[in-house]
Amino acid sequence: MAVILQVNYTPSEAQQQVPEEQKLTAAHHITELSGFKWKVWINNQQANLRGGIYLFENSQTAKAWADQLTPRLEQSGGRDISVTIFDVDTAPSAVTLAPLQ
Repeated sequence: MAVILQVNYTPSEAQQQVPEEQKLTAAHHITELSGFKWKVWINNQQANLRGGIYLFENSQTAKAWADQLTPRLEQSGGRDISVTIFDVDTAPSAVTLAPLQ
């Protein structure tokens, strides 16, 4: 069953200054993850929060990525890291045009 992985964190100053080219390199790497479907990159400059909302094929592949990502964020200065995996309620999501494929 498809799941949503939501990751939020407070970025370090260095993380706030990551060049676009480096983000694109990371984006290409993410597309190669097992079970990965898509990611929306999120940023709230006023609240100093960043993160991502991902769709994975199942909770195992989402957890595997979260287990790799969390230490990376911590090592590069990320704080207040929140990782949550949600089941997708597919019937109403399909009605509201969620991209579940």
